[in-house]
Amino acid sequence: MKGFFSVVLALFTACGTKVPSVPVQAQPVALPTRPPPSPRIEVLHEVLLNGVVAQFMGRRVPEGVSGRYGVEGIRFQFDDGRSLPFIPLGTLYFSDWRFDIDSPDGLHLLLLQDRYGPYHVVRVDQLADYLDGGKPAWEFGHKDPNGSAWIHEGGRWQSNTEILYRAGLTTLFEDSFSLE
Repeated sequence: MKGFFSVVLALFTACGTKVPSVPVQAQPVALPTRPPPSPRIEVLHEVLLNGVVAQFMGRRVPEGVSGRYGVEGIRFQFDDGRSLPFIPLGTLYFSDWRFDIDSPDGLHLLLLQDRYGPYHVVRVDQLADYLDGGKPAWEFGHKDPNGSAWIHEGGRWQSNTEILYRAGLTTLFEDSFSLE
């Protein structure tokens, strides 16, 4: 019987006749789903400073992912009841935020202004003035002589007066800045 169907199939093929096909109905496949991102902006992390609380605001991220990746901004709560936002000069991406913005002695803050720099160092006792449009105590970052914008990342306090950070185009180089 098997041979008969093979011969019939060969004849249909030789004559150029199409072999009738039976339509197959596709079965729905369940795709894996992720939980939707949290729609609510909330305090993800707090840093207690001298008379000020830095509140990192954003959306919760999945378990196992660093909370800093959900940060969308910082709000500073002062002892006198004022609440002032940090508004960077440019764009900061989810990977640009860091929780360790305060110096080891608690007197200064390190704030990245844009993915491409610069960094601002602000005295905690002058933070409210700075957030109201004042100047930082120090400003630094890599300036490329050819005018290329270098990515800045990983800024961190090495000591009370020394800051380490990385800057570069495709390869990031370690650099430092001293407050002294």
